[in-house]
Amino acid sequence: MPAASDTSTLVAERRIPEASSVPAGATVFWARRHGFQWPWDPLFALHCVATVMLAGGFTLALALHVHANGSRAWAMVLGGEVLLLAVALALDAAVILRNVEAREAQAQARNGAYEFRRGVAVIDVVSSECGVCCMRAKIGTRHCKLCNKCVAGYDHHCRWLNTCIAAANYRLFMAFVICALLYMLLALVCCLRAAACAASDLPRFRHALWSAIGAEVLPTGPLAAITVTGFLLVLATFILADAAVLLGLALLLAFHVRLWWLDMRTVDYLALPHRLRTTSSWLAT
Repeated sequence: MPAASDTSTLVAERRIPEASSVPAGATVFWARRHGFQWPWDPLFALHCVATVMLAGGFTLALALHVHANGSRAWAMVLGGEVLLLAVALALDAAVILRNVEAREAQAQARNGAYEFRRGVAVIDVVSSECGVCCMRAKIGTRHCKLCNKCVAGYDHHCRWLNTCIAAANYRLFMAFVICALLYMLLALVCCLRAAACAASDLPRFRHALWSAIGAEVLPTGPLAAITVTGFLLVLATFILADAAVLLGLALLLAFHVRLWWLDMRTVDYLALPHRLRTTSSWLAT
Protein backbone atom coordinates (compact mmCIF):
# COMPACT_ATOMS: atom_id res chain seq x y z
CA MET A 1 0.00 0.00 0.00
CA PRO A 2 2.74 2.59 0.74
CA ALA A 3 4.29 1.86 -2.64
CA ALA A 4 0.99 2.49 -4.39
CA SER A 5 0.53 5.73 -2.45
CA ASP A 6 3.99 6.92 -3.42
CA THR A 7 3.28 6.11 -7.06
CA SER A 8 0.03 8.08 -7.11
CA THR A 9 1.79 11.05 -5.47
CA LEU A 10 4.53 10.94 -8.08
CA VAL A 11 2.00 10.86 -10.92
CA ALA A 12 0.17 13.83 -9.43
CA GLU A 13 3.42 15.78 -9.17
CA ARG A 14 4.30 15.04 -12.80
CA ARG A 15 1.19 16.68 -14.20
CA ILE A 16 1.50 20.18 -15.57
CA PRO A 17 -1.06 22.97 -14.96
CA GLU A 18 -4.24 22.62 -17.01
CA ALA A 19 -4.83 25.00 -19.92
CA SER A 20 -6.84 25.03 -23.14
CA SER A 21 -3.69 24.45 -25.20
CA VAL A 22 -2.31 21.68 -22.94
CA PRO A 23 -3.42 18.04 -23.30
CA ALA A 24 -5.57 16.76 -20.44
CA GLY A 25 -3.46 14.90 -17.91
CA ALA A 26 -0.17 15.89 -19.57
CA THR A 27 2.97 15.31 -17.52
CA VAL A 28 6.25 17.21 -17.41
CA PHE A 29 7.54 15.01 -20.22
CA TRP A 30 5.13 16.68 -22.65
CA ALA A 31 6.30 19.77 -24.53
CA ARG A 32 4.95 21.74 -27.45
CA ARG A 33 7.27 21.54 -30.44
CA HIS A 34 5.41 23.98 -32.69
CA GLY A 35 2.14 25.91 -32.87
CA PHE A 36 0.33 23.40 -35.10
CA GLN A 37 0.73 20.67 -32.49
CA TRP A 38 -2.56 19.58 -30.91
CA PRO A 39 -4.36 20.76 -28.84
CA TRP A 40 -4.93 24.22 -30.28
CA ASP A 41 -5.61 27.31 -28.25
CA PRO A 42 -9.14 28.65 -29.04
CA LEU A 43 -7.59 31.94 -30.15
CA PHE A 44 -5.31 30.08 -32.56
CA ALA A 45 -8.30 28.24 -34.03
CA LEU A 46 -10.07 31.60 -34.42
CA HIS A 47 -6.93 32.97 -36.09
CA CYS A 48 -6.96 30.13 -38.66
CA VAL A 49 -10.68 30.51 -39.43
CA ALA A 50 -10.46 34.31 -39.69
CA THR A 51 -7.42 34.08 -41.96
CA VAL A 52 -9.22 31.83 -44.43
CA MET A 53 -12.45 33.87 -44.38
CA LEU A 54 -10.86 37.32 -44.60
CA ALA A 55 -8.25 36.35 -47.19
CA GLY A 56 -10.80 34.64 -49.42
CA GLY A 57 -13.41 37.37 -49.00
CA PHE A 58 -11.08 40.26 -49.75
CA THR A 59 -9.55 38.54 -52.77
CA LEU A 60 -13.04 37.74 -54.10
CA ALA A 61 -14.19 41.33 -53.61
CA LEU A 62 -11.17 42.69 -55.43
CA ALA A 63 -11.51 40.14 -58.22
CA LEU A 64 -15.13 41.22 -58.69
CA HIS A 65 -14.05 44.85 -58.72
CA VAL A 66 -11.42 44.12 -61.38
CA HIS A 67 -14.03 42.25 -63.42
CA ALA A 68 -16.39 45.23 -63.21
CA ASN A 69 -13.80 47.86 -64.15
CA GLY A 70 -11.57 45.82 -66.41
CA SER A 71 -8.58 48.12 -65.84
CA ARG A 72 -5.00 46.94 -65.94
CA ALA A 73 -4.14 49.00 -62.88
CA TRP A 74 -6.66 47.17 -60.69
CA ALA A 75 -5.48 43.86 -62.13
CA MET A 76 -1.97 44.75 -60.90
CA VAL A 77 -3.42 45.65 -57.51
CA LEU A 78 -5.09 42.25 -57.38
CA GLY A 79 -1.78 40.57 -58.18
CA GLY A 80 -0.03 42.59 -55.48
CA GLU A 81 -2.68 41.67 -52.92
CA VAL A 82 -2.38 37.97 -53.75
CA LEU A 83 1.42 38.23 -53.45
CA LEU A 84 1.17 39.97 -50.06
CA LEU A 85 -1.26 37.29 -48.91
CA ALA A 86 1.11 34.50 -49.96
CA VAL A 87 4.07 36.13 -48.19
CA ALA A 88 2.01 36.76 -45.02
CA LEU A 89 0.82 33.14 -44.92
CA ALA A 90 4.38 31.88 -45.44
CA LEU A 91 5.70 34.08 -42.63
CA ASP A 92 2.80 33.01 -40.42
CA ALA A 93 3.67 29.34 -40.91
CA ALA A 94 7.39 30.04 -40.40
CA VAL A 95 6.74 31.70 -37.03
CA ILE A 96 4.50 28.85 -35.89
CA LEU A 97 6.85 26.07 -37.00
CA ARG A 98 10.13 27.63 -35.81
CA ASN A 99 11.80 25.77 -32.97
CA VAL A 100 12.33 28.24 -30.12
CA GLU A 101 13.45 25.78 -27.45
CA ALA A 102 16.82 26.48 -25.84
CA ARG A 103 19.54 24.21 -27.22
CA GLU A 104 20.73 23.30 -23.73
CA ALA A 105 17.27 21.95 -22.88
CA GLN A 106 17.15 19.71 -25.97
CA ALA A 107 20.17 17.74 -24.76
CA GLN A 108 18.97 17.23 -21.17
CA ALA A 109 16.65 14.64 -19.64
CA ARG A 110 13.60 16.02 -17.85
CA ASN A 111 12.85 15.88 -14.16
CA GLY A 112 9.73 13.73 -14.04
CA ALA A 113 9.15 14.43 -10.34
CA TYR A 114 8.97 18.21 -10.62
CA GLU A 115 5.83 19.73 -9.09
CA PHE A 116 4.43 22.93 -10.55
CA ARG A 117 3.29 25.52 -8.04
CA ARG A 118 1.23 28.61 -8.77
CA GLY A 119 3.30 31.79 -8.47
CA VAL A 120 6.63 29.91 -8.25
CA ALA A 121 9.03 30.28 -11.18
CA VAL A 122 10.19 27.04 -12.77
CA ILE A 123 13.69 28.49 -13.17
CA ASP A 124 15.31 29.14 -9.77
CA VAL A 125 16.16 32.81 -9.41
CA VAL A 126 19.32 32.05 -7.44
CA SER A 127 20.90 29.10 -9.23
CA SER A 128 19.26 29.70 -12.65
CA GLU A 129 18.49 25.97 -12.77
CA CYS A 130 15.28 24.89 -14.50
CA GLY A 131 13.37 22.40 -12.37
CA VAL A 132 11.88 20.68 -15.44
CA CYS A 133 14.55 20.87 -18.14
CA CYS A 134 17.46 20.29 -15.69
CA MET A 135 19.64 22.94 -17.31
CA ARG A 136 21.25 26.20 -16.29
CA ALA A 137 19.26 28.93 -18.00
CA LYS A 138 21.08 31.76 -19.70
CA ILE A 139 20.05 35.39 -19.45
CA GLY A 140 16.78 35.92 -21.29
CA THR A 141 15.74 32.26 -21.13
CA ARG A 142 12.40 31.48 -19.51
CA HIS A 143 10.35 28.33 -19.03
CA CYS A 144 6.97 28.69 -20.74
CA LYS A 145 4.37 26.76 -18.77
CA LEU A 146 1.97 26.61 -21.74
CA CYS A 147 4.61 25.05 -23.99
CA ASN A 148 6.39 23.38 -21.04
CA LYS A 149 9.88 24.08 -22.31
CA CYS A 150 12.72 26.54 -21.81
CA VAL A 151 12.70 29.21 -24.51
CA ALA A 152 15.84 31.17 -25.37
CA GLY A 153 15.34 34.92 -25.68
CA TYR A 154 11.74 34.63 -24.51
CA ASP A 155 9.51 37.59 -25.38
CA HIS A 156 5.97 36.29 -24.83
CA HIS A 157 3.64 33.37 -25.51
CA CYS A 158 1.28 34.28 -28.34
CA ARG A 159 -2.05 32.49 -27.97
CA TRP A 160 -3.09 33.70 -31.42
CA LEU A 161 -0.20 31.70 -32.93
CA ASN A 162 -0.19 28.96 -30.28
CA THR A 163 3.56 29.27 -29.78
CA CYS A 164 6.20 31.35 -28.06
CA ILE A 165 7.72 34.44 -29.64
CA ALA A 166 11.42 34.49 -28.86
CA ALA A 167 14.84 35.25 -30.31
CA ALA A 168 14.57 32.47 -32.90
CA ASN A 169 11.35 33.74 -34.51
CA TYR A 170 10.96 37.36 -33.35
CA ARG A 171 12.12 38.88 -36.65
CA LEU A 172 9.82 36.54 -38.57
CA PHE A 173 7.00 37.56 -36.24
CA MET A 174 7.57 41.28 -36.88
CA ALA A 175 7.85 40.68 -40.63
CA PHE A 176 4.54 38.81 -40.49
CA VAL A 177 2.85 41.65 -38.59
CA ILE A 178 4.10 44.26 -41.09
CA CYS A 179 3.15 42.16 -44.12
CA ALA A 180 -0.29 41.36 -42.70
CA LEU A 181 -0.79 45.05 -41.90
CA LEU A 182 0.01 46.04 -45.50
CA TYR A 183 -2.29 43.34 -46.85
CA MET A 184 -5.20 44.37 -44.64
CA LEU A 185 -4.66 48.04 -45.54
CA LEU A 186 -4.70 47.26 -49.26
CA ALA A 187 -7.72 45.00 -48.83
CA LEU A 188 -9.61 47.74 -46.97
CA VAL A 189 -8.92 50.26 -49.74
CA CYS A 190 -10.06 47.79 -52.40
CA CYS A 191 -13.24 46.86 -50.53
CA LEU A 192 -14.12 50.52 -49.96
CA ARG A 193 -13.52 51.24 -53.65
CA ALA A 194 -15.72 48.29 -54.63
CA ALA A 195 -18.49 49.52 -52.32
CA ALA A 196 -18.19 53.05 -53.73
CA CYS A 197 -18.44 51.75 -57.29
CA ALA A 198 -21.50 49.68 -56.38
CA ALA A 199 -23.16 52.72 -54.85
CA SER A 200 -22.40 54.99 -57.81
CA ASP A 201 -23.33 52.56 -60.62
CA LEU A 202 -25.55 49.78 -59.26
CA PRO A 203 -26.68 48.34 -62.63
CA ARG A 204 -23.08 47.89 -63.76
CA PHE A 205 -22.18 46.32 -60.42
CA ARG A 206 -25.17 43.94 -60.67
CA HIS A 207 -24.09 42.92 -64.16
CA ALA A 208 -20.50 42.32 -63.00
CA LEU A 209 -21.70 40.29 -60.01
CA TRP A 210 -23.80 37.89 -62.06
CA SER A 211 -21.15 37.66 -64.79
CA ALA A 212 -18.51 36.79 -62.20
CA ILE A 213 -20.53 33.81 -60.93
CA GLY A 214 -21.13 32.57 -64.47
CA ALA A 215 -24.79 33.45 -64.94
CA GLU A 216 -25.74 33.56 -68.63
CA VAL A 217 -29.08 35.29 -68.08
CA LEU A 218 -29.29 38.21 -65.67
CA PRO A 219 -32.18 37.72 -63.21
CA THR A 220 -34.68 40.44 -62.53
CA GLY A 221 -37.09 41.28 -59.78
CA PRO A 222 -36.71 40.27 -56.12
CA LEU A 223 -34.02 37.64 -56.78
CA ALA A 224 -31.64 40.20 -58.26
CA ALA A 225 -32.30 42.67 -55.44
CA ILE A 226 -31.82 40.05 -52.73
CA THR A 227 -28.59 38.78 -54.26
CA VAL A 228 -27.03 42.22 -54.63
CA THR A 229 -28.19 43.31 -51.17
CA GLY A 230 -26.78 40.15 -49.60
CA PHE A 231 -23.43 40.62 -51.31
CA LEU A 232 -23.26 44.25 -50.17
CA LEU A 233 -24.00 43.19 -46.59
CA VAL A 234 -21.23 40.60 -46.75
CA LEU A 235 -18.91 43.24 -48.20
CA ALA A 236 -19.80 45.63 -45.37
CA THR A 237 -19.08 42.88 -42.84
CA PHE A 238 -15.68 42.31 -44.40
CA ILE A 239 -14.94 46.03 -44.28
CA LEU A 240 -15.77 46.21 -40.56
CA ALA A 241 -13.74 43.07 -39.81
CA ASP A 242 -10.84 44.41 -41.87
CA ALA A 243 -10.88 47.71 -40.00
CA ALA A 244 -10.88 45.92 -36.63
CA VAL A 245 -8.00 43.61 -37.59
CA LEU A 246 -6.09 46.51 -39.13
CA LEU A 247 -6.45 48.52 -35.92
CA GLY A 248 -5.25 45.58 -33.84
CA LEU A 249 -2.21 45.00 -36.05
CA ALA A 250 -1.35 48.71 -36.00
CA LEU A 251 -1.52 48.81 -32.20
CA LEU A 252 0.58 45.63 -31.97
CA LEU A 253 3.23 47.06 -34.28
CA ALA A 254 3.27 50.36 -32.35
CA PHE A 255 3.64 48.45 -29.07
CA HIS A 256 6.66 46.50 -30.30
CA VAL A 257 8.23 49.63 -31.76
CA ARG A 258 7.89 51.17 -28.32
CA LEU A 259 9.49 48.10 -26.75
CA TRP A 260 12.37 48.41 -29.22
CA TRP A 261 12.77 52.08 -28.26
CA LEU A 262 12.79 51.16 -24.56
CA ASP A 263 15.09 48.17 -25.20
CA MET A 264 12.67 45.85 -23.40
CA ARG A 265 10.89 42.56 -24.01
CA THR A 266 7.16 42.05 -23.68
CA VAL A 267 7.53 39.87 -20.59
CA ASP A 268 9.68 42.54 -18.88
CA TYR A 269 7.26 45.31 -19.80
CA LEU A 270 4.26 43.40 -18.46
CA ALA A 271 6.14 42.76 -15.22
CA LEU A 272 6.32 46.51 -14.55
CA PRO A 273 3.75 48.14 -12.28
CA HIS A 274 0.94 49.82 -14.21
CA ARG A 275 2.20 53.29 -13.28
CA LEU A 276 5.62 52.59 -14.73
CA ARG A 277 4.11 51.12 -17.92
CA THR A 278 2.46 54.45 -18.73
CA THR A 279 5.51 56.57 -17.86
CA SER A 280 8.34 54.29 -18.98
CA SER A 281 8.60 56.02 -22.37
CA TRP A 282 9.30 59.34 -20.66
CA LEU A 283 11.92 57.76 -18.39
CA ALA A 284 13.86 56.25 -21.30
CA THR A 285 17.11 57.99 -22.15
